[in-house]
Amino acid sequence: MKTMTIRSVPAVGGAVRGTACALLVVSPLAYAHVDVTSSAALLDNWPFSWDAALALVAAALLYTRGIRQMREKSEASNRGRHLAFYAGLAAILLALLTPLDLISEHVFAVHQIQHLLLRGIAPMLLMLAVPSTLLIAGMPAALRRRILVPIMTHGGVRALFHFLSRPLLCTVLYISTLYLWQVPTIHNAALMQPGLHYVMHVTMLATGLLFFWTVFDPRPMPWGAAFQQRMVMMGAALFANIPLGAVITLKDAVSYAAYDQLGRWWGVEPLNDELLGGLVIWILASMMGLPAVLLLLRRWGQSDAQRESRRIRGFKLPPGGDDEATGGSAKAAAARRRLGWGLALVPVVVLVAVLVFATWLSSNTHRTGTPQPAQVRFESHWRLLNDLGDTGSRA
Repeated sequence: MKTMTIRSVPAVGGAVRGTACALLVVSPLAYAHVDVTSSAALLDNWPFSWDAALALVAAALLYTRGIRQMREKSEASNRGRHLAFYAGLAAILLALLTPLDLISEHVFAVHQIQHLLLRGIAPMLLMLAVPSTLLIAGMPAALRRRILVPIMTHGGVRALFHFLSRPLLCTVLYISTLYLWQVPTIHNAALMQPGLHYVMHVTMLATGLLFFWTVFDPRPMPWGAAFQQRMVMMGAALFANIPLGAVITLKDAVSYAAYDQLGRWWGVEPLNDELLGGLVIWILASMMGLPAVLLLLRRWGQSDAQRESRRIRGFKLPPGGDDEATGGSAKAAAARRRLGWGLALVPVVVLVAVLVFATWLSSNTHRTGTPQPAQVRFESHWRLLNDLGDTGSRA
């Protein structure tokens, strides 16, 4: 049987690099800061940023045009990917161009939800769509020829992106960004200084795009990271949320005083506000990793099945790719499932641990008759949620 070599993967890699570079350049849309001090100004100061709006509209138009340009290709018929891409843009819009942005400057917990949208949900959806081919196809020919191609083929740009997208480095950058901006002095300064707030949102979006591009990179080895490495990346990102969220949730002193200087809306008590924000990082951010792990596990199985099919048909596998070429066996598939489900259970275990801890605190309080600070906070945050609901119904 004649041996053939797969030559199309480098071209795919170039297209993906182009998309990731373009999205990283567009990431300044992550800033939309409006100075408000009262909830009464919410509607009068609806956040709007021309650069954010134009970037989102441009991305949507290019992607839609790319679907029409390639309507005869398989990429244009994948509705799941289209939905993921548009949902990713919608997540950025929700974070930056709705009252959520205003509220986040006055409520720490809401600010953490905004950060989760920018660094987690939006990048995951955008990179899950693998939009490179359609975005490039949607560009005018002159723009591709005069701007995109020189950037993509520039040796310095290619080397820099290859360096930043190494699994270890991009994971460290992703986690470090989360921890850095939660340092109270830095977080307070960013809230009070628009320029630093800009950098906060840009770095969160940029490192999120870089991280999830590496995780969902459609290229096999050696052009893309090994799937074992990608699973380790997701595991590290999941576990990184736990200690940070726990520390913020269980502390007994106010750390983020900038919200008090700007004025916390709706009469939210500072410790309750920061407790809820810690739970967003501890539980919600960890739960967000569950679909990512399952989707990555599915892609791993599909990639191994494709490799096995190519091997059977006589194609020559890419150099260094033999390590992942044995995924067609039942033993390898079972190992993948165990690893994937093990990571997927992490957020569930975290949630159960929090509930058990809260129950233990409650039981301990009833025995001693003296409420402990952490228990008081766990109980009071439910009252806070009810108060917020009553405020919303009156509005």
